[in-house]
Amino acid sequence: MLSVALLAGAVGCGGGDAAAPPDLSAPPTNVRWQPFQGVPLPHTEQGPATETDGAATGFDHSPTGAGVAAMVHAVRLSVADDSQWSNIAAREVVPGPAKDEWAVNRVQVSISGPADPVYAPRLLGYRITEYSDERAAVDVYSEYSDSSKAVNHTTVEWFAHDWRLRLPDPESTARPIEPIGEIPSDTVKVEAPK
Repeated sequence: MLSVALLAGAVGCGGGDAAAPPDLSAPPTNVRWQPFQGVPLPHTEQGPATETDGAATGFDHSPTGAGVAAMVHAVRLSVADDSQWSNIAAREVVPGPAKDEWAVNRVQVSISGPADPVYAPRLLGYRITEYSDERAAVDVYSEYSDSSKAVNHTTVEWFAHDWRLRLPDPESTARPIEPIGEIPSDTVKVEAPK
């Protein structure tokens, strides 16, 4: 009887059933570059799966999918022309006060053509600083024509079965984009062609 109890206790321990933590540094696979408004953006096996009326959707529910989505959404939203921005905001951004305020401000600006190469970012990669199945904080690194570099602190959320950009709270005083001297060594390299 004692041996049955010990065996039942050992079987019930489940020592090997712990799930491994997600790999936040896994790079995207099958990366190819497609221009959007003059800026090369990554298209990978982890997303985007589709593009409709300027909006890129269909990212894997994984850290890599979140990283690629953060890169793609941040650039698309910033360079979308007047005919594209509302669809991009509707399909790539989490609804809420930040999105509403962004839309009110965007209406007051006109973008009618591709990004000026002098100001267009060249994506270098990303680093996930926090991750859960519902939300990821992603630092997106880019370089500009004068060789200066910047980090864009973004957040993406799993919303309506896809990763969408969560815009910063309108009341926040944190700077979402900051100049940097060097790209951190643990950055997932997803470097756009020059």
